[in-house]
Formats: sequence, structure tokens, C-alpha cells
Amino acid sequence: MGATQRVFVGLDVEWALVCATPANGALVRVWIEEAGIAAACDLSQELRELVAYLAARRDAAFSDRWLITLLDRAAGEGQQAQLAARVIVQAMVPGMVRLTQSLLTPRRDFDDVAQLVVGCLYVVARTFPLHRRAKVAANVMLETLHHATRELGADEAREVRLDVLWDAAASDDDVADRVAQDLLIERGQAQQVADTAELDGTEGELVALLAWGVDHGSLPLQQARSVVSVIREEAERTGAATPAARKRRSRALRWLRPVAAECVRAA
Repeated sequence: MGATQRVFVGLDVEWALVCATPANGALVRVWIEEAGIAAACDLSQELRELVAYLAARRDAAFSDRWLITLLDRAAGEGQQAQLAARVIVQAMVPGMVRLTQSLLTPRRDFDDVAQLVVGCLYVVARTFPLHRRAKVAANVMLETLHHATRELGADEAREVRLDVLWDAAASDDDVADRVAQDLLIERGQAQQVADTAELDGTEGELVALLAWGVDHGSLPLQQARSVVSVIREEAERTGAATPAARKRRSRALRWLRPVAAECVRAA
């Protein structure tokens, strides 16, 4: 890690102390074994090795199971819940580094943003909705992103995507194209974190709403694209709207209202 990444260096130092207590590794091992996720013979009693083994498995179903097991423990009270949350935080350090980098602007210090991201992830680990049992790692990172951008402030937070960016070119003056570029988030595809153009005010709020709806399954991708088409049409109109245009605008609003209401309830 670079010299500027003091927060993550500090996390590693703290993690070494957590791992130095043998009872911690034994306890997490019991949780994983009791959940039927892996056989005892495959699980190290040393916490660092155990978590490295869990995080290294490139098996979506396996990852979902062990993460939900720990998230369930983290939702409780006391030292065991804190330990479960700390394991989740450590397992997701690579994602937090990428997320921090994506939220940087010339006015933001890396360590300040990193501290915020780590804190948000810890909150998400303690409060994650346990009914969301598929693509858990992606959903944890998305919830962390939502918390972090709210904390950073809507006037300066940039929306980021958790998959490969849509590669269509977008003009800096074309709000509709930038909205389209930002909203194309495929659900649960958290392979990398990349940043997009900054949008302020109403434009940023619209991008955030569309992205949230697509990610949470509240707004089908095709409907989101149709909303973008309506935005473009409205931006280009010079005269009165035709009946067909008014109908398309009404339909877009009808799609967005329940998404907005659901987003507010989830905030």
C-alpha cells in the first residue's frame, strides 16, 4: 500500500492484533463449520489464514453463505458481533480501496475518504438486511457506497459504478448521455469500482435514483433507458410537447415515483 494509505495500513495493524488472539480464529471457525459452509478439516484455526481462505474462493454461492453467516452474527450485540463485523471489514479491504479511489476529487484527501468508507462499511456490516441473500458482497459494497455518498454530501458526491463502465462516448454537455452512462449498473456485478463524470444538484439526484433503482431491481434496465430517452427528448424540445411526448413523460414519471418512494424508505 502507498504511503498515503494510512487508514488501510492502520487496519492491517489492528487486524494483526485481532488475529493474535487464538480464541478469535477458533470462534469464527466454529461459525463457519456450524453453518455447514466448509468442513473443519479445510478450515484453519488461525484467523488470518481462515479469512484469506474464505475471501479467496471464487465461488459466488460460497461467498454468499459465509458472508450472510457473519452478517447474521454482526447484527447481534457484544464482542462476538463486533468480531464478525471486523472480519467482514477486513475481507473487503480491496473493495474499500477501490471505492475510496473512486470517490476522490482534487478537494478530498485519500485518508479522510478512506476513514469515512471504512466507517460506512462497518455500519453496513452491523445493519445489513439479511433477507438479501444473493450477491451479498456486491450488495454490501453498494450499501457502503450509498452511505458514503450521503455522508460526503449530495452537492459534491459523485456516483460510481460497480461494474465495467459503459464504453459509449458521452459529450460533457450532454446530460442525458452522462445519465445513461451512469445508470447502466448491472445488478450485483461488483468486479471493480470505476468513477464517472461528476453531476451536481438535480442531475446528480436523477442519476443516483436511476442507478439505485436498477441496482435494487426496482427499475428494469430497459425502463431506465427509456427514462433517459425522455430526458433527452425534453432537453431538445423547443416548442410545445406533442400528445405522444406528454404520454411518454407521464409514463416515465409513473415508473420513477415508486422507485423514489422505495429509495426514501430504504435510506
